[in-house]
Amino acid sequence: MRISLTVGAGLAALAATTTFGLVAFSTPAKADQVELVVQYTQSQIFGGVFDALKDEFEAQNPDVTVIFRGAHNTYSDNVQALLREATVGDMPHVNYLGLSYLPTIADRGLAVDLAPLMEAAGETFEENGWTESLQSVGRFGGRQLALPFAISMSLTYYNADLVRQVGGDPDNMPSDWDGIIELASAIDALGPDYAGMYIPYSANWYGAWYFQGALFSHGGEMMQPGATEVSITGDPAWQTAIGLYDRMAEEGGLKAVGDQAQRQQFIAGRMGFVIDSISRLNNFEQSIGERFDFRTSPHPMGVEDGRLPTGGNLAMITTAAADDPAVLDAAWRWVKFSTGPVGTTQVIKLVGYTPVNTLALEDPDLLKGYFDTRPNHRTAVDQIGVVRDWFQFPGENGLRIDTIIGEHLEGIVDDSLTPDDALVSLEEEINRLLP
Repeated sequence: MRISLTVGAGLAALAATTTFGLVAFSTPAKADQVELVVQYTQSQIFGGVFDALKDEFEAQNPDVTVIFRGAHNTYSDNVQALLREATVGDMPHVNYLGLSYLPTIADRGLAVDLAPLMEAAGETFEENGWTESLQSVGRFGGRQLALPFAISMSLTYYNADLVRQVGGDPDNMPSDWDGIIELASAIDALGPDYAGMYIPYSANWYGAWYFQGALFSHGGEMMQPGATEVSITGDPAWQTAIGLYDRMAEEGGLKAVGDQAQRQQFIAGRMGFVIDSISRLNNFEQSIGERFDFRTSPHPMGVEDGRLPTGGNLAMITTAAADDPAVLDAAWRWVKFSTGPVGTTQVIKLVGYTPVNTLALEDPDLLKGYFDTRPNHRTAVDQIGVVRDWFQFPGENGLRIDTIIGEHLEGIVDDSLTPDDALVSLEEEINRLLP
């Protein structure tokens, strides 16, 4: 393990000088001020959360000053910057990494194993609120390289007024793709100002991520375990998932229009369904207000044991913090705080997402009872049992493959590609780019 010797050098000092708490931390009476450099992504979503966490953390830890680097726009921008910074020795001490990039960071030995830090404090992850499933999201190669900060999944947002208008029952929504597409088709037929449904499909990482939801919900795999290439043209799950985009366009009213325009049409009350991330919930609620009866239901499934990919980001300590026990101590306190009960409460209340620490759900001052009067948000909480890993293709071309999947989905939606042609082309392109 490339990082264990570096981290191990500071463990004795950490164990002797630090008490790791979840909300309040003991701080030495006379301690040199530590500047902790933190990097995150998507300020439009997380800026308010991190500002609030910084204020509360510094109040409880007066020996630490948290310094944020300018937020990156995307998880891809973030990881590319981190790789460059690692080369020149300028990494932040803590980085909030997109889930799919954990293997990239692990392969390059850029993350500190958190398990020895927890062991040095004589504590366990479980007693601090991270269940085995929550730990597993940030584990790679047998090492606990990160803890979940903001975990997302896709679900179905719908306009209950339009569902009623076309004869549907908004209190008993279909749980399968066929039922959603049927209702979307009826709404799309209301007139040229209406659209049936929308799912992000563009040539970007998120187009491929939502496609994984379509595929996993039918029991499929992006790549078979142990395989060195894909064979998707004869794969029934791939055929069905790719075919869904053609059906959504032909039957469900999915238009070849940009993401923001589609979401705005939904907000305006002129679209039936949006299959989108839980991270959109607060924005939708605030933008829609009382315009229409806005609700959520589970992501549609194609098979009984269907699954959904996990999205969002993880908090990791980079090896830039490992050489200085004081910095490593501060980084560990910050990571535990931001991903612990206080951090997950701020994320839930200010943005949305899904709770990543169970202690918050037990505390009446935090999230206990919070979802009882928030059925739209509870939908995501109830889906936690069906989430699985966010798949990333191996090798240096993984991001390029995601883009190519999105390009093919665009072709299907704008009717320049048939599903069969898309499968043949995708199989050839993916195998060409695999290591």
